[in-house]
Amino acid sequence: MSIVHLPAICLKNVRRQYDDGAGNKKTALDIAELKIQPGELVAVIGPSGSGKSTLLQLVGGLDSPTAGSIDVAGLRISGMDEKQKTIFRRENVGFIFQAFHLVPSMTVVENAALSSIVAGQGGFHWRADALVLLDQLGLLEYADRFPDQLSGGQRQRVAVARALFGAPSVVLADEPTGSLDSGNRDIVLRLIRDAIGVGLRTSGLIVTHDPYAASYADRIIALRDGKIVGQLDLTLNGPPQEGESHHDERVRSWFAATSL
Repeated sequence: MSIVHLPAICLKNVRRQYDDGAGNKKTALDIAELKIQPGELVAVIGPSGSGKSTLLQLVGGLDSPTAGSIDVAGLRISGMDEKQKTIFRRENVGFIFQAFHLVPSMTVVENAALSSIVAGQGGFHWRADALVLLDQLGLLEYADRFPDQLSGGQRQRVAVARALFGAPSVVLADEPTGSLDSGNRDIVLRLIRDAIGVGLRTSGLIVTHDPYAASYADRIIALRDGKIVGQLDLTLNGPPQEGESHHDERVRSWFAATSL
């Protein structure tokens, strides 16, 4: 008997509306159905105002839908109160924000292991694993420095380490390579790619304007006016191997064809 895996992320009839201040209802997101499987990395593209950030916020429990249901890691988060959402995020989600949101009073290694520190674990539980991640990101020598002693690109990589630390159920990334040069961009994308799919444990959503970053995904979703207007499956020809183009040209052609 084959094992049926429940989707890691499942949205059904999800709508997010807001008041524009003049008494008018505006729709930021309107998705009939979206399923992301365990171990799947999905990139989300679209113009400004298309609903990309709203999608990340809803899946991460930072916002609530006006209508519809959202299940993440087997939990119905659309019905949670704020306390439940806080626990859900701490135990299941790794965030990579454009603004980094590092804790200025904590060192780099402490920021990387923030989830364990918040959970009350001592350094002997988390320091070694955090240092391994920092080493992979070329940050080992900065482990005991503070965020204000780092460049923007270095802070971005610390935010990536924090998101991947502890193998969360879901990684949600908002332009994770926006502050990186091409060399560090590849390191970060490969690390995210390797973390998602191992043992079907972690799944991910990446919001990006960069076709190259999107080419690391298993699937790309295009949003416009809050709706899904196109999808590209990159698994049809098998996953890219080390040294290959990561479907870069195929993705660029699709970007152009969808006018995004």
